[in-house]
Amino acid sequence: MNFKNPKTFALTAATAFALFGCGSSNPSSSATVGTAGATLKAGVATLSIPAGALTQNTPVTLRQTDPRHTGRTVRIEMEPNDHVLLQLANLSIRIDDTNVRVKMLDDDGGMNQVEMEDRNHHQFKTSMSHLGEIEVELEHGVACSPACGTGFECDDGACKAHTEDASARVCDPVCGTGFECDDGACKTHNEFESGAGACSPTCTCSPACATGMECDASDLVCKFHGGTP
Repeated sequence: MNFKNPKTFALTAATAFALFGCGSSNPSSSATVGTAGATLKAGVATLSIPAGALTQNTPVTLRQTDPRHTGRTVRIEMEPNDHVLLQLANLSIRIDDTNVRVKMLDDDGGMNQVEMEDRNHHQFKTSMSHLGEIEVELEHGVACSPACGTGFECDDGACKAHTEDASARVCDPVCGTGFECDDGACKTHNEFESGAGACSPTCTCSPACATGMECDASDLVCKFHGGTP
């Protein structure tokens, strides 16, 4: 997506409910994961831990809950917190809106690289070198006027052809970095929401950004929240 004039998307609780399709207020999933890896699902989140990421059986919990920071829409917690993984895990989050830019941030304010996971099911993902917490922030693109017709979607003010198959197969496990799910098959792609080429999997500015500013993953420059330097 092209966001020349992104505006911070202030979500009410009702809007957040619609965007993320939440069921239970705090859905969670737990499993003992060994060296073979596993996939856990909770609410809008799917966590795939690959084979070799863990050296022994480890109780893992994936939880969707309310964000702790203003301006965020959902919080995903993975326990045991700060548990280091020997192979990158992939966290996918479903967002039921096509005209948004997605940011995933950790509790230290670092911005994780975000890429498309599954267009058919509106899923975005990031890679995790350790279990921890991720909060999602959305910026809405320019609305389309008049509204886009059947078979098109609004992408930052422009109607673009869109073919969506809600019955398409999902990928289990979540596809790795540089791949996206297309009807159950992982295929190469090069579409990143943030952090492309700048850093992976986490982007941070040095020195840390001051209050009211955020680290832009595209150039690692501190910028006013939702705006320009």
